Amino acid sequence: MDIYTDYGNWKFENHEFINELVKNKSKTISRFTPVIAVVDYLYDKVVDNKSLSQDEEVIFSTGFDYIYDQFHLIKTLLELKFNNNYKELEKYAQTINLLLYINDFQSEALNYPSLKDDIKKLDDLEDKVNTCLDKKENAPDAYFQILNEITDTLFNQNNIEVHTVDQIFYEIALEYEIYEDEEFDIYNAVLNKQIDKTRSKA
Repeated sequence: MDIYTDYGNWKFENHEFINELVKNKSKTISRFTPVIAVVDYLYDKVVDNKSLSQDEEVIFSTGFDYIYDQFHLIKTLLELKFNNNYKELEKYAQTINLLLYINDFQSEALNYPSLKDDIKKLDDLEDKVNTCLDKKENAPDAYFQILNEITDTLFNQNNIEVHTVDQIFYEIALEYEIYEDEEFDIYNAVLNKQIDKTRSKA
């Protein structure tokens, strides 16, 4: 079984969950819609019997791993903290996105052994955000500023240039002309395409 079959099986097994988020344009997936778009674009190429370059194979693998982890975390929160209530989940989309951002920066920091001791600041903030979700509360706006300050200390002051996966895949999506740079609402543009694809297969 290859990674493309794995992806197709994963989408099939999580069809109801993914479609529920997509059709309702859930803000919980707003930040990584470019990754979804690029992975689906490359998957469709494979389905159409078109070969991928080595770079595209790496892009697909990286993107699939990323959205797998993102959807897994959202699904875990939905089941364990919100009793499978999508409306309740959506109320805390801002806080869930903050949690996902923290996870991204934790993963990035792990690539640099010199930052090992400083990662605890991210871990502590992650704990605070999870506590908010446990209490069915949105994280205070101050937590976003705290994250900015932590990442500034971790990366900028150590002269480390960070490009998160969603930022990288945004640029890749533009290269593939999946959507245009001047499109005002990329989030809706990507999800509308996903919805149209679902309808065409119905």
